Amino acid sequence: MTAIWNNFDDGTKTLEYYADAMAKLGADTAASTSEIANSLEKFAAIAETVGLSYETAMASVATVIDKTRQSADVVGTAFKTIFARVQGLSLDGVTDDGVSLNKYSQALEAVGVDILTASGELRDMDAILEDLGSKWEGLGRETQVAVAQTVGGARQYNQILSLMDNWTEVQENINKASNATGELQNQADIWAEGYEAASERVKEASARAYENFLNSDQIVALTNVLADIIESVDNFIDRMGGIIPIGLTLVAIFSKKLLPVVRTVFGALADNILNMFGRSKRLLEDTQTQLARYVDQMNKSGLSEAEKK
Repeated sequence: MTAIWNNFDDGTKTLEYYADAMAKLGADTAASTSEIANSLEKFAAIAETVGLSYETAMASVATVIDKTRQSADVVGTAFKTIFARVQGLSLDGVTDDGVSLNKYSQALEAVGVDILTASGELRDMDAILEDLGSKWEGLGRETQVAVAQTVGGARQYNQILSLMDNWTEVQENINKASNATGELQNQADIWAEGYEAASERVKEASARAYENFLNSDQIVALTNVLADIIESVDNFIDRMGGIIPIGLTLVAIFSKKLLPVVRTVFGALADNILNMFGRSKRLLEDTQTQLARYVDQMNKSGLSEAEKK
Protein backbone atom coordinates (compact mmCIF):
# COMPACT_ATOMS: atom_id res chain seq x y z
CA MET A 1 0.00 0.00 0.00
CA THR A 2 2.94 2.32 0.64
CA ALA A 3 4.25 1.73 -2.91
CA ILE A 4 0.78 2.29 -4.36
CA TRP A 5 0.24 5.48 -2.38
CA ASN A 6 3.67 6.90 -3.25
CA ASN A 7 3.37 6.24 -6.98
CA PHE A 8 -0.31 6.53 -7.87
CA ASP A 9 -1.59 9.20 -5.50
CA ASP A 10 -2.32 12.51 -7.20
CA GLY A 11 -3.89 14.19 -4.20
CA THR A 12 -7.49 13.56 -5.31
CA LYS A 13 -8.09 10.22 -3.58
CA THR A 14 -7.74 8.77 -0.10
CA LEU A 15 -5.82 5.68 0.91
CA GLU A 16 -9.17 4.06 1.64
CA TYR A 17 -10.12 4.47 -2.03
CA TYR A 18 -7.09 2.44 -3.14
CA ALA A 19 -7.83 -0.23 -0.56
CA ASP A 20 -11.52 -0.36 -1.56
CA ALA A 21 -10.67 -0.85 -5.23
CA MET A 22 -8.17 -3.60 -4.50
CA ALA A 23 -10.58 -5.36 -2.13
CA LYS A 24 -13.30 -5.25 -4.78
CA LEU A 25 -11.20 -6.90 -7.48
CA GLY A 26 -9.74 -9.32 -4.95
CA ALA A 27 -13.31 -10.45 -4.19
CA ASP A 28 -14.64 -10.47 -7.77
CA THR A 29 -11.73 -12.18 -9.58
CA ALA A 30 -9.61 -15.27 -9.04
CA ALA A 31 -6.73 -12.95 -8.11
CA SER A 32 -6.57 -12.33 -4.37
CA THR A 33 -6.07 -8.90 -2.85
CA SER A 34 -2.55 -9.84 -1.75
CA GLU A 35 -1.66 -11.09 -5.27
CA ILE A 36 -2.86 -7.83 -6.82
CA ALA A 37 -0.88 -5.79 -4.29
CA ASN A 38 2.31 -7.84 -4.76
CA SER A 39 2.05 -7.57 -8.53
CA LEU A 40 1.44 -3.80 -8.51
CA GLU A 41 4.45 -3.31 -6.26
CA LYS A 42 6.71 -4.59 -9.05
CA PHE A 43 5.96 -1.74 -11.48
CA ALA A 44 4.28 1.00 -9.43
CA ALA A 45 7.45 3.12 -9.59
CA ILE A 46 7.22 3.60 -13.38
CA ALA A 47 3.44 3.80 -13.70
CA GLU A 48 3.26 7.58 -13.46
CA THR A 49 6.06 8.00 -16.00
CA VAL A 50 4.26 5.99 -18.68
CA GLY A 51 0.84 7.46 -17.85
CA LEU A 52 -0.70 4.32 -16.34
CA SER A 53 -3.57 4.92 -13.90
CA TYR A 54 -4.10 2.93 -10.74
CA GLU A 55 -7.41 1.54 -11.99
CA THR A 56 -5.99 0.33 -15.31
CA ALA A 57 -2.88 -1.10 -13.68
CA MET A 58 -4.87 -3.01 -11.07
CA ALA A 59 -7.52 -4.22 -13.51
CA SER A 60 -4.78 -5.41 -15.88
CA VAL A 61 -2.89 -7.51 -13.33
CA ALA A 62 -6.11 -8.84 -11.75
CA THR A 63 -7.39 -9.98 -15.15
CA VAL A 64 -4.13 -11.60 -16.25
CA ILE A 65 -3.66 -13.41 -12.93
CA ASP A 66 -7.31 -14.46 -13.05
CA LYS A 67 -7.02 -15.92 -16.56
CA THR A 68 -3.51 -17.38 -16.50
CA ARG A 69 -3.14 -18.17 -12.75
CA GLN A 70 0.48 -17.15 -13.02
CA SER A 71 2.04 -15.92 -9.81
CA ALA A 72 1.88 -12.28 -8.79
CA ASP A 73 5.67 -12.04 -9.13
CA VAL A 74 5.63 -13.33 -12.72
CA VAL A 75 2.80 -11.05 -13.84
CA GLY A 76 4.16 -8.01 -12.01
CA THR A 77 7.64 -8.50 -13.43
CA ALA A 78 6.22 -8.93 -16.94
CA PHE A 79 4.30 -5.66 -16.78
CA LYS A 80 7.34 -3.94 -15.33
CA THR A 81 9.38 -5.08 -18.34
CA ILE A 82 6.68 -4.07 -20.82
CA PHE A 83 6.21 -0.59 -19.40
CA ALA A 84 9.95 -0.11 -19.00
CA ARG A 85 10.33 -0.77 -22.73
CA VAL A 86 7.89 2.04 -23.46
CA GLN A 87 9.59 4.32 -20.96
CA GLY A 88 13.04 3.68 -22.39
CA LEU A 89 12.18 4.07 -26.05
CA SER A 90 13.23 7.21 -27.88
CA LEU A 91 13.61 8.15 -31.52
CA ASP A 92 17.25 7.09 -31.53
CA GLY A 93 16.99 4.42 -28.83
CA VAL A 94 16.87 0.67 -29.33
CA THR A 95 15.78 -2.05 -26.85
CA ASP A 96 17.85 -5.13 -26.16
CA ASP A 97 15.91 -7.08 -28.79
CA GLY A 98 16.35 -4.46 -31.52
CA VAL A 99 13.04 -2.61 -31.21
CA SER A 100 13.25 1.17 -31.66
CA LEU A 101 10.52 3.70 -30.97
CA ASN A 102 10.07 3.96 -34.72
CA LYS A 103 9.53 0.20 -35.11
CA TYR A 104 7.31 0.16 -32.02
CA SER A 105 5.26 3.03 -33.37
CA GLN A 106 4.98 1.51 -36.84
CA ALA A 107 3.74 -1.82 -35.45
CA LEU A 108 0.94 -0.13 -33.53
CA GLU A 109 0.12 2.37 -36.25
CA ALA A 110 -0.36 -0.57 -38.61
CA VAL A 111 -3.36 -1.60 -36.51
CA GLY A 112 -4.62 1.96 -36.05
CA VAL A 113 -3.04 2.86 -32.72
CA ASP A 114 -0.96 6.02 -32.32
CA ILE A 115 1.60 6.03 -29.52
CA LEU A 116 2.75 9.59 -30.10
CA THR A 117 0.87 12.83 -29.73
CA ALA A 118 0.79 15.47 -32.46
CA SER A 119 3.78 17.10 -30.80
CA GLY A 120 5.76 13.86 -30.90
CA GLU A 121 5.45 12.90 -27.22
CA LEU A 122 4.44 9.48 -25.95
CA ARG A 123 0.75 9.17 -25.21
CA ASP A 124 -0.37 7.87 -21.82
CA MET A 125 -0.33 4.11 -21.54
CA ASP A 126 -4.00 4.15 -20.53
CA ALA A 127 -4.91 5.64 -23.91
CA ILE A 128 -2.63 3.30 -25.88
CA LEU A 129 -4.05 0.19 -24.18
CA GLU A 130 -7.61 1.45 -24.63
CA ASP A 131 -7.08 2.02 -28.37
CA LEU A 132 -5.35 -1.34 -28.84
CA GLY A 133 -8.01 -3.17 -26.83
CA SER A 134 -10.85 -1.66 -28.83
CA LYS A 135 -9.29 -2.88 -32.12
CA TRP A 136 -7.95 -6.22 -30.91
CA GLU A 137 -10.83 -8.48 -31.84
CA GLY A 138 -10.74 -7.20 -35.44
CA LEU A 139 -7.13 -8.31 -35.93
CA GLY A 140 -6.01 -11.69 -37.25
CA ARG A 141 -4.15 -13.95 -34.85
CA GLU A 142 -0.85 -13.55 -36.70
CA THR A 143 -1.16 -9.78 -36.46
CA GLN A 144 -2.08 -10.00 -32.79
CA VAL A 145 1.02 -12.12 -32.04
CA ALA A 146 3.25 -9.79 -34.06
CA VAL A 147 1.97 -6.71 -32.23
CA ALA A 148 2.24 -8.48 -28.85
CA GLN A 149 5.85 -9.45 -29.57
CA THR A 150 6.70 -5.86 -30.56
CA VAL A 151 5.03 -4.36 -27.48
CA GLY A 152 5.99 -7.01 -24.92
CA GLY A 153 9.14 -8.49 -26.40
CA ALA A 154 9.85 -12.16 -27.03
CA ARG A 155 9.69 -13.05 -23.34
CA GLN A 156 6.66 -11.09 -22.20
CA TYR A 157 4.33 -11.09 -25.19
CA ASN A 158 2.13 -13.80 -23.62
CA GLN A 159 1.00 -11.33 -20.97
CA ILE A 160 0.06 -8.80 -23.69
CA LEU A 161 -1.91 -11.51 -25.50
CA SER A 162 -3.71 -12.47 -22.31
CA LEU A 163 -4.43 -8.83 -21.50
CA MET A 164 -5.80 -7.99 -24.94
CA ASP A 165 -7.70 -11.28 -25.37
CA ASN A 166 -9.63 -10.40 -22.20
CA TRP A 167 -9.87 -6.65 -22.69
CA THR A 168 -13.64 -6.64 -22.12
CA GLU A 169 -13.08 -8.04 -18.62
CA VAL A 170 -10.28 -5.53 -18.06
CA GLN A 171 -12.76 -2.72 -18.75
CA GLU A 172 -15.30 -4.29 -16.43
CA ASN A 173 -12.68 -4.50 -13.71
CA ILE A 174 -11.67 -0.87 -14.30
CA ASN A 175 -15.30 0.12 -13.78
CA LYS A 176 -15.57 -1.99 -10.63
CA ALA A 177 -12.39 -0.47 -9.21
CA SER A 178 -13.58 3.05 -9.97
CA ASN A 179 -16.85 2.48 -8.13
CA ALA A 180 -15.68 0.42 -5.15
CA THR A 181 -16.12 3.06 -2.44
CA GLY A 182 -16.91 1.40 0.88
CA GLU A 183 -16.03 -2.11 -0.35
CA LEU A 184 -13.41 -2.74 2.33
CA GLN A 185 -15.88 -1.86 5.09
CA ASN A 186 -18.59 -3.96 3.45
CA GLN A 187 -16.31 -6.99 3.40
CA ALA A 188 -15.34 -6.37 7.01
CA ASP A 189 -19.03 -6.20 7.96
CA ILE A 190 -19.79 -9.41 6.06
CA TRP A 191 -16.91 -11.15 7.80
CA ALA A 192 -18.03 -9.86 11.19
CA GLU A 193 -21.61 -10.99 10.60
CA GLY A 194 -20.42 -14.39 9.46
CA TYR A 195 -18.13 -14.72 12.46
CA GLU A 196 -20.82 -13.65 14.89
CA ALA A 197 -23.32 -16.05 13.34
CA ALA A 198 -20.80 -18.88 13.49
CA SER A 199 -20.01 -18.02 17.12
CA GLU A 200 -23.70 -18.12 18.00
CA ARG A 201 -24.06 -21.51 16.33
CA VAL A 202 -21.11 -22.82 18.32
CA LYS A 203 -22.64 -21.53 21.56
CA GLU A 204 -26.02 -23.07 20.78
CA ALA A 205 -24.47 -26.40 19.80
CA SER A 206 -22.38 -26.41 22.98
CA ALA A 207 -25.43 -25.68 25.11
CA ARG A 208 -27.40 -28.48 23.47
CA ALA A 209 -24.53 -30.92 23.88
CA TYR A 210 -24.15 -29.98 27.54
CA GLU A 211 -27.88 -30.36 28.15
CA ASN A 212 -28.00 -33.71 26.37
CA PHE A 213 -24.98 -34.87 28.31
CA LEU A 214 -26.56 -34.06 31.66
CA ASN A 215 -29.91 -35.54 30.67
CA SER A 216 -28.59 -38.77 29.28
CA ASP A 217 -29.70 -42.02 30.94
CA GLN A 218 -26.10 -43.06 31.57
CA ILE A 219 -25.32 -39.87 33.50
CA VAL A 220 -28.52 -40.22 35.53
CA ALA A 221 -27.68 -43.84 36.38
CA LEU A 222 -24.10 -42.94 37.30
CA THR A 223 -25.31 -40.10 39.50
CA ASN A 224 -27.71 -42.45 41.30
CA VAL A 225 -24.92 -44.96 41.92
CA LEU A 226 -22.68 -42.25 43.39
CA ALA A 227 -25.56 -41.10 45.60
CA ASP A 228 -26.07 -44.66 46.89
CA ILE A 229 -22.36 -45.02 47.70
CA ILE A 230 -22.25 -41.74 49.59
CA GLU A 231 -25.42 -42.64 51.47
CA SER A 232 -23.97 -46.04 52.47
CA VAL A 233 -20.79 -44.41 53.77
CA ASP A 234 -22.87 -41.93 55.76
CA ASN A 235 -24.97 -44.74 57.31
CA PHE A 236 -21.84 -46.68 58.25
CA ILE A 237 -20.31 -43.66 59.99
CA ASP A 238 -23.57 -43.02 61.79
CA ARG A 239 -23.85 -46.64 63.04
CA MET A 240 -20.25 -46.54 64.26
CA GLY A 241 -21.02 -43.48 66.37
CA GLY A 242 -19.16 -40.93 64.30
CA ILE A 243 -15.71 -40.44 62.89
CA ILE A 244 -13.83 -40.50 66.25
CA PRO A 245 -14.81 -44.08 67.20
CA ILE A 246 -13.90 -45.17 63.70
CA GLY A 247 -10.53 -43.47 64.07
CA LEU A 248 -9.87 -45.16 67.43
CA THR A 249 -10.86 -48.52 65.97
CA LEU A 250 -8.42 -48.04 63.15
CA VAL A 251 -5.69 -47.09 65.61
CA ALA A 252 -6.42 -50.22 67.65
CA ILE A 253 -6.27 -52.41 64.57
CA PHE A 254 -3.11 -50.69 63.48
CA SER A 255 -1.53 -51.08 66.91
CA LYS A 256 -2.43 -54.76 67.08
CA LYS A 257 -0.66 -55.32 63.81
CA LEU A 258 2.29 -53.09 64.66
CA LEU A 259 3.16 -54.20 68.23
CA PRO A 260 4.65 -57.59 67.28
CA VAL A 261 6.85 -55.88 64.78
CA VAL A 262 7.95 -53.28 67.34
CA ARG A 263 8.69 -55.96 69.89
CA THR A 264 10.78 -57.90 67.44
CA VAL A 265 12.76 -54.85 66.36
CA PHE A 266 13.43 -53.59 69.89
CA GLY A 267 14.17 -57.14 71.13
CA ALA A 268 16.85 -57.53 68.53
CA LEU A 269 18.23 -54.11 69.39
CA ALA A 270 18.38 -54.99 73.11
CA ASP A 271 20.15 -58.28 72.38
CA ASN A 272 22.74 -56.46 70.33
CA ILE A 273 23.36 -53.98 73.13
CA LEU A 274 23.71 -56.78 75.74
CA ASN A 275 26.09 -58.69 73.51
CA MET A 276 28.14 -55.56 73.04
CA PHE A 277 28.41 -55.00 76.80
CA GLY A 278 29.22 -58.73 77.36
CA ARG A 279 32.11 -58.54 74.93
CA SER A 280 33.37 -55.36 76.60
CA LYS A 281 33.24 -57.03 80.05
CA ARG A 282 35.22 -60.06 78.85
CA LEU A 283 37.78 -57.78 77.23
CA LEU A 284 38.21 -55.89 80.51
CA GLU A 285 38.61 -59.13 82.48
CA ASP A 286 41.22 -60.39 80.02
CA THR A 287 43.12 -57.12 80.32
CA GLN A 288 43.12 -57.31 84.12
CA THR A 289 44.42 -60.91 84.03
CA GLN A 290 47.22 -59.97 81.67
CA LEU A 291 48.19 -57.00 83.85
CA ALA A 292 48.30 -59.20 87.01
CA ARG A 293 50.59 -61.68 85.26
CA TYR A 294 52.88 -58.85 84.17
CA VAL A 295 53.11 -57.49 87.73
CA ASP A 296 53.83 -60.96 89.09
CA GLN A 297 56.62 -61.42 86.60
CA MET A 298 58.08 -58.09 87.57
CA ASN A 299 58.10 -59.10 91.26
CA LYS A 300 59.90 -62.35 90.49
CA SER A 301 62.53 -60.78 88.28
CA GLY A 302 64.72 -59.42 91.13
CA LEU A 303 64.67 -55.88 89.81
CA SER A 304 65.10 -52.94 92.13
CA GLU A 305 62.13 -50.72 92.95
CA ALA A 306 63.53 -47.97 90.76
CA GLU A 307 63.85 -50.37 87.81
CA LYS A 308 60.35 -51.72 88.37
CA LYS A 309 58.98 -48.20 88.25
